[in-house]
Amino acid sequence: MVNVKNLVLGIGIIVVFALALWQGIEAFYPSSKYEDFCKSTAPQVPMLKQGAVCDLSSQLQREEERCYQQRGYPIYEYNNEGCQTSVKECDLCNIDFEKSQDNHAKSAFYIALIIGLIALIVGYSILTIEPVGSALIGAGIWSFFWGTLVNWRNLSSIWRFLLLLLALILIIYITIKLNTKKSQSKKKSKLLKKQKERFNK
Repeated sequence: MVNVKNLVLGIGIIVVFALALWQGIEAFYPSSKYEDFCKSTAPQVPMLKQGAVCDLSSQLQREEERCYQQRGYPIYEYNNEGCQTSVKECDLCNIDFEKSQDNHAKSAFYIALIIGLIALIVGYSILTIEPVGSALIGAGIWSFFWGTLVNWRNLSSIWRFLLLLLALILIIYITIKLNTKKSQSKKKSKLLKKQKERFNK
């Protein structure tokens, strides 16, 4: 019964930790909003005059294609009939928005790594009382996972591999250390029992 309670409490610590990490970053370093960068990209529907026939010229098509290749949105000029005549401006707000998103993802990645490392150290060496210690170790692993996932598209393949390999080595190391401590404590308790039994005899 105690183990079930500890399991539930441990899961609760990990879940609340994950939510607090995400909400904390959003509270003090909010992510970018699309509308803050792209206010002028709403679809522009020309007011065509009745009976007007618009001819999409090859030059206009080239201007549109050039703008789309730059990942922009064409803003048109219209004639008196309400037809598109040329691209007045190529709005590149989407690029600025993506750059801001990338910067936010990188910052969230570094914050998550630092907090995850602190959680691992505290859970492994300081707060060893169960289920707090195990839950903090799990929360630290989750922090590494979440931070890497948020910044995944900004990492090259080699960096993705190295981060995953480092996380795997760290988890294996902690697992071996914890199990070694448990086996040593069991051996000590067995020795103490044998010594007590001999003393009682």
